[in-house]
Amino acid sequence: MGLSRTIAIRFLKASKWQTVLIVVGISVGVAIQIFIGILITSLQSSLVNDVIGNSSQITVVSSSDVDRQIEGYDDIIESLEDFDELTAISVAQDSQGLTNASASSTSIFLRGFEFDDADKIYNIKDRIIEGDLPEDNYEVLIGKEFGKELKLEVGDKFYVLFGTDIEQEVQITGIYDFNAKAINELWVLTPLESAQEILVEGNDTVTSIEMQVQQEFYFEADTIAEEMEDEIDNDDVEVTNWIDQNEDLQSGLQAQSTSSYFIQAFAIISVIIAIASILSITVLQKSRQLGILKAMGITNKDASKVFLYEGLFFGICGAIGGILLGMFLLFGFSFSSSVLEIIIDPIFLLISAAIVTASAVIASLSPAIKSSKLDPIDIIRGE
Repeated sequence: MGLSRTIAIRFLKASKWQTVLIVVGISVGVAIQIFIGILITSLQSSLVNDVIGNSSQITVVSSSDVDRQIEGYDDIIESLEDFDELTAISVAQDSQGLTNASASSTSIFLRGFEFDDADKIYNIKDRIIEGDLPEDNYEVLIGKEFGKELKLEVGDKFYVLFGTDIEQEVQITGIYDFNAKAINELWVLTPLESAQEILVEGNDTVTSIEMQVQQEFYFEADTIAEEMEDEIDNDDVEVTNWIDQNEDLQSGLQAQSTSSYFIQAFAIISVIIAIASILSITVLQKSRQLGILKAMGITNKDASKVFLYEGLFFGICGAIGGILLGMFLLFGFSFSSSVLEIIIDPIFLLISAAIVTASAVIASLSPAIKSSKLDPIDIIRGE
């Protein structure tokens, strides 16, 4: 073991309680940085998943304000399948309508799906609380609140009305719960062919092509949508995305991230200042020992290395302690709150540990330079 390391270890051992307090202080700062960073990241992920996780993130719709139908959608889907970022593509035939299942007319939103494809976006099968998916024409799936309000059950029939000339009797095969009252009260789901038969007299058209992207591409949906529009190259359709449609949410998430970065940065800065201040005091405390060592032949370079090693020690021990304490705080938070799923990112932990360790070494440069400038003769004389 080198001379500088040996001296550094002896200095640390000579002031055990001081060493322990320094490590604890650094660990607390690191723990706060890790706790805030992971908590904000988990909160953002949970919020995004709740808002867009089970909905279309990129959607192809008609560019016409008059005719909402998209013709030749199979060709569009074929061009979209080249995008590796996508996890699901589903078509839908939609229309606002009414039902006279109660004494007064009630608004509905009829949605025709290929359920195997739509399930990859909306997770419909797992949301069915009674009955089964509709399979045949004029069979529908209704929401829990819709059925409760109109006193409808599985097996019941009711009429759906669209405009002045479209009226069709449908039969309920199941009831779903999307955990969203607005959807449960409004959406009436039916097979795609059934919706096409009711709404457009069997024409092979749809009103939208809905897509989801992989989670790591959530915040790149606007860029991907632009690339899709260029790839489709069809003036009759346009590609929308969740980012442009949720600008307030995007702004809120960005502000949240910015505040998180500021808090983490100040936590790291406080650690750096603490280490630099404490090691500077240590230089004064150990000045007589350093003067004697220099008089015995230790070089200025080795004297500087003593404090660099101490900084490295504090950085490593503080990083390890901070990660452990941060994990403990996160575990306690997740145990007390089942609403938020904590997402631990090992890369974030490693980066945090590396930054703290490097910061500790940088913070030790000032006291290291001071120690190298000590004059052994002046120190021994007590000047």
